[in-house]
Amino acid sequence: MILDLPAPDTQGDHSLVECTRTRQSIREYSDSPIPLQHLSRLLWSAQGVTRSDGKRTTPSAGGLYPLQLRVLVRRVEGLEPGVYDYLGDSHSLRLVGRLPSDETMQSVGIGDQPWLAESAIVIGVVADLAGTVRHFESQPPVGERGKRYVYMETGALTQNVHLHATDLELGCVLVAGFDNTRATEVFKLSPKLEPMALLCLGHGPSKCQE
Repeated sequence: MILDLPAPDTQGDHSLVECTRTRQSIREYSDSPIPLQHLSRLLWSAQGVTRSDGKRTTPSAGGLYPLQLRVLVRRVEGLEPGVYDYLGDSHSLRLVGRLPSDETMQSVGIGDQPWLAESAIVIGVVADLAGTVRHFESQPPVGERGKRYVYMETGALTQNVHLHATDLELGCVLVAGFDNTRATEVFKLSPKLEPMALLCLGHGPSKCQE
């Protein structure tokens, strides 16, 4: 099933300076669903196409764009819970599987990370890491340069999402401590894709702690 997303709202209410100043990690969420329009903006900020030549919101070494988004939807207005692929070229979602249980999501994190099971959505940032390593294999250090490019691209993507979440007044926290094998299973990844980062998002309570 393919679902077209509404066009992203690119007219934010807050300045970039304000979003940078007020950004914080929010790990507690209310049960309120987030609007589909908000999800549209968040995904566009991460991997949206911005130019006719296919360039995207996040910079990518060599224009390879090895990153993909696999989105676990728990509470989004008008959207069936489940696991979705974000298709940046068409700004749409493709349903790929059922929503895992809260217990299963808890098992993905290293240590006690209840926000993995409590957030409205979890954006899984995944990468064709091996393909990027092969592409840049002539650049020293051999076998490492491509990985570094993917790590830098992942950082740029997650910061984009975090700043847009701040503008939308949504809570967001980056999760890097997770079990790769469990994340691969939960997000239903093919063997060539590796999980790089998880972003938990939702409406936060009135007062949150960094």
